[in-house]
Amino acid sequence: MATIETKRGFVQRIEIGRAGLVVVTLLHEDGATAEYHIQDLDADPERFNERLSKLGVLRDAMTRAEPVEIECSREDKAGAPRLIERATRITRDSGWLAQHIETLDALVADVSVFAENRAAAAGEKADTAKVSVITGDLVRRALTLDLQIPERDVASAQLQIILDAKQQGMPLRFYVDSENQRITGVATDASLQQFGRDSGTVLDGFVEALSMVLTAGGTDDLAVVRFITAPPFSGAGNVVALTPFTPDNVDLLVFRESTNYKLFEAGLRDNLRMRVMVLTVSGGQKDRQPKGKADESRSTPASSGGAPVAAAKKPMANEYERPEIVFVTGAELLAPLASASRPVWIKISRKTLDEGPDGFECTAGVPSSDLTPQTLRDLRLPYPALWTGWGCFNHGVYRFQFDLPGPFEISVDGKPLCLHDADIGGIKFAHACLGGEHEVKVKVENWTCDKQFIMDVYRIR
Repeated sequence: MATIETKRGFVQRIEIGRAGLVVVTLLHEDGATAEYHIQDLDADPERFNERLSKLGVLRDAMTRAEPVEIECSREDKAGAPRLIERATRITRDSGWLAQHIETLDALVADVSVFAENRAAAAGEKADTAKVSVITGDLVRRALTLDLQIPERDVASAQLQIILDAKQQGMPLRFYVDSENQRITGVATDASLQQFGRDSGTVLDGFVEALSMVLTAGGTDDLAVVRFITAPPFSGAGNVVALTPFTPDNVDLLVFRESTNYKLFEAGLRDNLRMRVMVLTVSGGQKDRQPKGKADESRSTPASSGGAPVAAAKKPMANEYERPEIVFVTGAELLAPLASASRPVWIKISRKTLDEGPDGFECTAGVPSSDLTPQTLRDLRLPYPALWTGWGCFNHGVYRFQFDLPGPFEISVDGKPLCLHDADIGGIKFAHACLGGEHEVKVKVENWTCDKQFIMDVYRIR
């Protein structure tokens, strides 16, 4: 008497021997393997198509690494083979249909990709990516991205968008099935309502402190950076404009496992200047307001470009208010004085170069007769001119490179420097070992308004 069994597993091997004997090796869910037979492919023409179809189903399942379910019979005697009576191919593709779609704007905190090979009777599981995101109110959400939907290219593109957003620290708009938290769509949009439009704001300054913060999920993925702003550099040579500036403290949030956090650690340890790009999460009041409590305005520190940036506040005692939060999307660590190879110019004076002697502007008009007024630029009258710069230098050997017409002199703190001719005609060099704040003067004997003052300063050692 034959015993009927049903088995599920993955096809590991198919062997076709003499007399049309097919031996199929099946890997079961518990890790055990067993052999099953399809007998006599060459015999019994009435059942030839049936046996050949079974072989085709098993071969295709092995090719795509998909599980199968077989029904086999076995005679009740020792050594009797298991004969395949029925073969069913089972797909692991995800074919679920979304019912209730919600929109979620969030930052990507972590991405994990899983492959679950199983052949259990409870059903197959597709390969998935677990996406951990943090919303604007600092709530952690766990989303699932199916990687084996029938549209494989779509799943691959969605995963790549998520990975790029995590690396760049930019927010994404997720379309999620609210029932099972599965991602149906991903969108990149610079005008996400919850995160505002100032994602390109840049701050210059220094790191004052680093601390950890727990999210709603109880994890310490985020760090708080106490950042004090500083006036930005502008122009070539790290020039600081002499305009009023008031430093302000800004609390920034950064992912602890990101490269940006490591840069902040280095900036705090070595007291280095930093430039960061921030993204402001819109704050605001909830629908309910406590009675007698007025809406208090929030101060916004000035950014390096002059635009206001909402500062991240500490959690408020008022449960009806949600603080504004500033996320870090990029960080740049700068050398002391912002550059190890060039000085920082605090002030530059070149009045005689631009306005001529005695304050006459080159473009204001100096009449030579009552009929045809001409400027100094038209007349090209030579006069002595002076360029003066006050700058801070890192300790090292600096080279002053000039491309100026006619003779000139250079001095540092009143001491003249020797000028050397370069291999290229017209170029001259001067060298000095400097460190700290110094006054540099360049005197040109014969200067005219139509000439250009070309000088470059950089450290060679």
